Amino acid sequence: MILDYIDNNLDGNSWEELCDKCYRIRYQDQHYQKIPSIPSGDCGIEGFTKTGVAYQCYYPEKIYDDNSLYEHLRDKLTQDISKLLNLSNAKKLKALGVVDISEWHFVIPQYKDNRILTHAKNKREEVRSLKISDKVNYDYINDNFDIVIKVAEDFNLELTRIIRNTLTDTKLNLAIHHKGKIDWNKCDSVKVDNIKRKVMAVGNFKSPEDNDYKDIVDIYIESYIKGIELLNQLRLNFTEVYEELYTLEQSYKKEIIIKTRLNTDSSINNTLFNEIMSDFEAKLKVQFQQYLSQASILELKTDLISTWLADCSLQFRRDKDGD
Repeated sequence: MILDYIDNNLDGNSWEELCDKCYRIRYQDQHYQKIPSIPSGDCGIEGFTKTGVAYQCYYPEKIYDDNSLYEHLRDKLTQDISKLLNLSNAKKLKALGVVDISEWHFVIPQYKDNRILTHAKNKREEVRSLKISDKVNYDYINDNFDIVIKVAEDFNLELTRIIRNTLTDTKLNLAIHHKGKIDWNKCDSVKVDNIKRKVMAVGNFKSPEDNDYKDIVDIYIESYIKGIELLNQLRLNFTEVYEELYTLEQSYKKEIIIKTRLNTDSSINNTLFNEIMSDFEAKLKVQFQQYLSQASILELKTDLISTWLADCSLQFRRDKDGD
């Protein structure tokens, strides 16, 4: 889930703030208006546009099992639709300029039970029937009123822009933690051999049975596998971040290809490799530290360097050996 990559302890208030920012970006040209909190309640919507879109957001208080989550979502949706239809609230909404609501969005992090979609459809039909029976009091409801379930994944573009905005404290956390032994089957044997050979050359190890050598190889193979997953998640969920990272990575890769292939002195392999790691981390910090956590910077550095080891962008020779 996209929220897994946001380095922020979300709760009901911070989720509401995040949703407000998303709607401001997406619907600003439709004159989006946030409804401030008032003592008498939100009347069933957090904000609206002049084109008939209104929304209400909800963040679960804790982690529920699938059925309990559905029940909480169902009850919250029912409660807020009831607020929307309350005639006392209707007067307040119309006084605020809410007119002709055609879409009411229920914005939640995620749902795991399709029954919430059925419930939304049933509540939609109730609202439409009420509108048909009383067009005067419910003139702020469109005849084709619909309820739409929105989840975090629906706002990938907006969330990316919010995170990249230097005025926000929200950052991406790209550190993916895997448990259990490394599944080397996910790494092509040629890539594994490349990593093994480069680590041997950089560390100048005497034997592949050296425990330090084995540990470092494991780290880079794991990072290579994780890096593939991480870059794929960035490409799918945070396109602008991915494109910026890809441009930097491709540019820097050309530089390190030249540096390592021009090096004929195997005695400085380790020094050169450490310089490359430090320099690349510094470049990542300069370009991404405003919206990537420190853990993310370190994760990206190790993951991308592992891909260079695997695909031979990093070339390190051993004494009397070709790469």
